[in-house]
Amino acid sequence: MSFDVIKSGFFSLIEDYGRFGFARYGLSQSGVADEHAYCWANHLLDNHFNDAVLEITFGSCELKALDAMSIAVTGADLGFRVNGSPQPLWQVINVQTGDTLTWSTAKSGIRSYLAVKGGFQSEPLFNSKSVNVRENIGSQLKNGDLLSCQADTKNRAHRVVPSEFIPDYQQRLTLRVLPSYQFDLFEEPQKEHFLNQRYTVSSASDRTGCRLDGRAMTDVQARMISEGICYGSVEITTEGLPIILLKDSPTMGGYPKIATVFSLDLAKLAQRQSGCEVTFESIDIETAQQKRHEFNAFFAINIR
Repeated sequence: MSFDVIKSGFFSLIEDYGRFGFARYGLSQSGVADEHAYCWANHLLDNHFNDAVLEITFGSCELKALDAMSIAVTGADLGFRVNGSPQPLWQVINVQTGDTLTWSTAKSGIRSYLAVKGGFQSEPLFNSKSVNVRENIGSQLKNGDLLSCQADTKNRAHRVVPSEFIPDYQQRLTLRVLPSYQFDLFEEPQKEHFLNQRYTVSSASDRTGCRLDGRAMTDVQARMISEGICYGSVEITTEGLPIILLKDSPTMGGYPKIATVFSLDLAKLAQRQSGCEVTFESIDIETAQQKRHEFNAFFAINIR
């Protein structure tokens, strides 16, 4: 079972839950940018939490189904259609042999996720199928590629994500943060500035990191000796503005880190277009751990 790639789109990648245990060798975590949409897409099809999906950024993608199968499309509204007819998101859809699937342009959000039963089949590299273009691990989709998946002749029951779990990607975004171990390197006025400032998402953002524009923090410490960094860290540049590290970020960096964004909020950030307003607020470690535990339990996420 497979799809023929007619148009690869602006930036389309095969991604799974991520690549773990290789930071010591300089390899990024990688994996889907929006964990929330990804997990629901796999859940709708009763997939394993780590099954690979197609992450479609900004649209302009066209696929031809070479077999009948059940799919789920979640995440951004990129004008998804089957044979030219608009299709609902966040639910199971049965497609037939020869059907054409298209994603046009971003209406709400940035990244859309196409899941198939059993996930897309590709060769794992360093224990993951996730593509990281920056690190030359795999490659983005190209016209003429063949996307393979396991046989699935069964039409699946109509399943829909409950409306309360479908995000509004056009809302202002408040990111919950935990203080980093370098939090006390910042003066009280700088901390207050960070937590009370209204930033906007910069157009200079990608899967490596989200840059924020706004009123700059003053008297920021000069660049430090490079050290280990991780997904969700909030670095403050010498210009006094935040960079939030995302899935394809490097494993070393030299800016001071004021905080770490709560992991479940990073999925929301991954869907915000440039110009979206972003603010920060504190969350305590106990609350963050409880919410993370509940999410992992529901989607049967178990990283070893």
